[in-house]
Amino acid sequence: MDDSESIKRLTIEWTKAQPAVARFVRSFVRNRDDAEDVLQEVALAIVDRFESYDSTRPFIAWALGVARNLVKAHFRKQLRRPVTADDETAVDRVAEAFESLQPELEDMKEALAECIQRVPAEERRMLAMQYEENLKPAAIATRINKTANHVAVMLHRLRLGLRQCVERKMNSPANLS
Repeated sequence: MDDSESIKRLTIEWTKAQPAVARFVRSFVRNRDDAEDVLQEVALAIVDRFESYDSTRPFIAWALGVARNLVKAHFRKQLRRPVTADDETAVDRVAEAFESLQPELEDMKEALAECIQRVPAEERRMLAMQYEENLKPAAIATRINKTANHVAVMLHRLRLGLRQCVERKMNSPANLS
């Protein structure tokens, strides 16, 4: 495989794996800046080691293995003490859980995207204001000339409806195979 094909493949694989790897790192590294630093270290390590990746294995498992080692290294640096067997076991178990849940998470994201498309435009706008712009109900209320209580109730109902829609889609015969 030539270099440009390898770069394309790496880019595609990392783009798919990065959200799960980021969640994994953030599940252990609580400080946002530190988590971003560790995630950047993971990305660089993956670029450096991509030639050693065995394409017969899932990329996400390999990427989580790299992340697992760098999270452990982060703890060693932060705590200035060796990571204990218990620490390593916890990191390993969480990595395994992330790896096993990844396919289901992708299906859930697809189902959520389909469900959101069914939400009326104004309500979708409210969801975008809360989850994309990180606005509180009071700020959303000001923008759409409603009360904060009305917005909070609407968002609550929207979340419940979206949860039910996603659950129906995930439990449909097509997803149970």
